[in-house]
Amino acid sequence: MKPIAITVSIIALAACAAFGAELKRFDAPGATSSPLNVEKAFELAEPSFKQSQTLPFDEAHSGIQNLLSYGNELFTDGYLKEAADQFKAVIERDPQNVTAKNNLALCEKRLGEIDSSIKHLQEAIASEPLKAELHNNLGSAYLSKGEGDEALKCFFEALNLRPNYAEAHYNLGHLYSIRRAYDQAVVEYQSALQSKPEGAAYHRDLGDTLRLIKRSEEALIEYREAKRLGDNSVGLKLRVIAVFRELHQLSEAEKLANDLLKDHPNNAEVFNQLGLTYLRQGKIQLAQQTFNKALAIEPKFAQAQNHLGIALYQEKQIARAIDVFNQALKAKPDYAEAYYNLGTALYRKGDVENAQKALLEAIRYNPQDAYAFNNIGLILMRRGNADEAIEYWRKAITIDPHLAAAFINIGRALHLNQFNQINQLKGARE
Repeated sequence: MKPIAITVSIIALAACAAFGAELKRFDAPGATSSPLNVEKAFELAEPSFKQSQTLPFDEAHSGIQNLLSYGNELFTDGYLKEAADQFKAVIERDPQNVTAKNNLALCEKRLGEIDSSIKHLQEAIASEPLKAELHNNLGSAYLSKGEGDEALKCFFEALNLRPNYAEAHYNLGHLYSIRRAYDQAVVEYQSALQSKPEGAAYHRDLGDTLRLIKRSEEALIEYREAKRLGDNSVGLKLRVIAVFRELHQLSEAEKLANDLLKDHPNNAEVFNQLGLTYLRQGKIQLAQQTFNKALAIEPKFAQAQNHLGIALYQEKQIARAIDVFNQALKAKPDYAEAYYNLGTALYRKGDVENAQKALLEAIRYNPQDAYAFNNIGLILMRRGNADEAIEYWRKAITIDPHLAAAFINIGRALHLNQFNQINQLKGARE
């Protein structure tokens, strides 16, 4: 989508750079819309050998290895509580059984019993502190709980014990992505692929991270490699549509989206991605129709609501756009991009006070949004708070050293301050 330049007249600082660089999109399906999933790297430890006994399971004649084997089969089939019962039975017979504690921890993590999962992994590590898999799994559990610092320590310890441990590099890459340390995330994903080049998910997630740092051509290579390795999912195809848009290959993006709709006519995200493609092509009314189709399938689809708001904004239907942005925020209260867009639309409407409130919420949920800091600075300048405005512009520059508008705004604000001081001195002399 072409960036939306929003030119406004600011009485206190008429020469300042324009408010807003663009309305924000959710344009990366599967990349950052929800907490990153590290569960797949939380390994299920297989027993050291398997008995020849086949199902149905005869508990009366079973030993510890059969309990472990049966628990693993139940886990694989999705019977988590039943699998957990088998692993607990092993622990009752052998309280120091590390494999059972690890596997029980995996079940508990997927059941949402994170504290218990952490406890069992810590007990397992106390018995076998040199087992890298346990440290990796404990890191994964901490990450699910939101304790990133503890997760970081665990992943580092796992890699200290096994430097080429692909899963630990992969999980560390996820952690760095969550923290927006994308360059470091890329290094970890690439390290994971050196040890496990056939990991389709690794290529896919590396592609997601490359897109976040504007390396779209490299991202497309990773997505194609993931496809070659067997990932034929809708999610991967949606990513390719998005990266085609970033590379301005709009006809390819449109064709792939329409082809995908033939097989998935009720997939709201496919309509959403097609709508974004139309929006980028300047087909605004067609984009609106497509976003509405997505919302007919999934009425509380916040990203589609946000994108519909952008289409309405581009047609200068500001009041309707504000309503739609608010709907997106009701569906997703932590949606930073929707807050940014709401603030932009409110500013265009002339509601400067609420525009500032919305932009502050955007920063609350995305502290790395340099444009939001820049725009708050412009609002503060308009209200006569030059010193505070300069502080917001400096924060914007700290986040994005290439944001020219913030540099220009600081320079012009300082120039205006100097001009006012000179006039005051002249007035005092007279």
